[in-house]
Amino acid sequence: MKRDYLLPHIFRKIGWTVFVPSLVVVLLLITDSVEWLQDDLLVLPTFHLTSSGHFFGSGVDAFRFGKEEMGYELMTCLALASAYMICFSREKVEDEFVEHLRMHSLLWALKMNTVLFMVFTWFCFGVGYMIMVVLSMFSIFFFFHFRFLYELHKMRRNGHEE
Repeated sequence: MKRDYLLPHIFRKIGWTVFVPSLVVVLLLITDSVEWLQDDLLVLPTFHLTSSGHFFGSGVDAFRFGKEEMGYELMTCLALASAYMICFSREKVEDEFVEHLRMHSLLWALKMNTVLFMVFTWFCFGVGYMIMVVLSMFSIFFFFHFRFLYELHKMRRNGHEE
């Protein structure tokens, strides 16, 4: 079976090299910890899907162009892309059982992320909820990666008997 969705193994190292610094910067930006990161370092022309006000009935344009500081967005995209590289790069030995573990770990991660998101929806409000929504983008990668590594470790320790 072809596994076209997997990246070469070298992408795991590249992913870790990019992920750690970009995640640190994203967390610093979310918590407003460092003032120099908040400056207009990367202002780009952007396309806004909505402006201030509501989408319907407020008389405000729904689509417009503007200039925005895009540092946070860039760091978030780098962190997500590098998390993808870490999670979906091939193992050195990639057989059908490893693929089976990968699929089951991904389904488990999806279930856990859904439950976590539902709990956040019921018990977190306001800005705290928005922070949890952003963190849930990353949590599915964490759940998948650590579950897959755990299952892979278990399989190698037991000698791949299935």
